[in-house]
Amino acid sequence: MKDNLQDRMLQLMSDACWHSTEELVEKISHRFSATMHTLKKRGYQFDKRRIQGQQHEYRLLIKQKAIA
Repeated sequence: MKDNLQDRMLQLMSDACWHSTEELVEKISHRFSATMHTLKKRGYQFDKRRIQGQQHEYRLLIKQKAIA
């Protein structure tokens, strides 16, 4: 069974590293921002940074669990 776009994005970005627009278009969809928007509505948080001109990179923010 093929993963849906949200699952694919979470799997790709679960490394908490920066991912370029080109990579997200190639591995997720040319509408990756719509997938990101859906995940934000589910409570996920993303960081965005400009790398050059109008080029950006994105990463999934991973919340650390408190150690008791």
